[in-house]
Amino acid sequence: MTRYVKSAEEIRALLRLHAEPAFLGRRGLAIQFETDPAFVRAVLPPPLEPAERPIASVGVSSFRASNCVGPFDGGAITVRCRYGELEGVYCITMPMSTDTAVIYGRELYAEPKKLAAVTVAREGNRASASVSRNGIVYIVLDAELSEPVPDGESEVNNFYFKYTIAADGSGLDHDPLLVCVQTRSTVRNAMRGSGTIRFAESVHDPVADIPVLRVLGAVWSEGDTFTRGRTLTSVPADEFLPYAFARMDDLTRFAAATETLAAPR
Repeated sequence: MTRYVKSAEEIRALLRLHAEPAFLGRRGLAIQFETDPAFVRAVLPPPLEPAERPIASVGVSSFRASNCVGPFDGGAITVRCRYGELEGVYCITMPMSTDTAVIYGRELYAEPKKLAAVTVAREGNRASASVSRNGIVYIVLDAELSEPVPDGESEVNNFYFKYTIAADGSGLDHDPLLVCVQTRSTVRNAMRGSGTIRFAESVHDPVADIPVLRVLGAVWSEGDTFTRGRTLTSVPADEFLPYAFARMDDLTRFAAATETLAAPR
């Protein structure tokens, strides 16, 4: 027997870990902000529709342990939206500090994860976080915490689209699946306050395109996070294709560099 092939018992255990992920020992900073309604309309793939208010959030957290990918640090930028009567958020980008976290999230939920250097820290009433890739620090968060938040729980629906590019480069293999991941988090040792956001220019991570019109507040929290996913519907491939490359680096940049090297001298 080889470890590349799993037994029935091993399959049951692995599928259980895909069905009931648990991310423990979270410590993180989240900053909510108002963005441009035109940006929200542009970035949301159909059939998602904008929420009543153009509210977005950027957060960075550290997880001490999990039952599926081990410890990791990660972040996310989301915008509020809805699918029919179901309210939730659409994730624009999700940097992660380990390849295990990237692979698990991309393959299970189709989360737009990329490998990155992620930091988050708190000293007294000040908290900060940053994300960098390709030598560029493209997300920087700072917060001044001033008011305790009662312990409790939070729930949010996260929308993702599950798809693959066809092997012959002709488009998508099939109509993408709209996935809803319900995230339930315990909240403790939380404090709220004011914050600042800096999105820097990066060709592969164009967060600088996201308008930050007004920062609404910052929250530091600790706790545990549990997720469950389900498929809601399928989306016509041709309608989704313009959005299909958002979670990738800009491959045309690599192609341009290759053409330069291959050019006659």
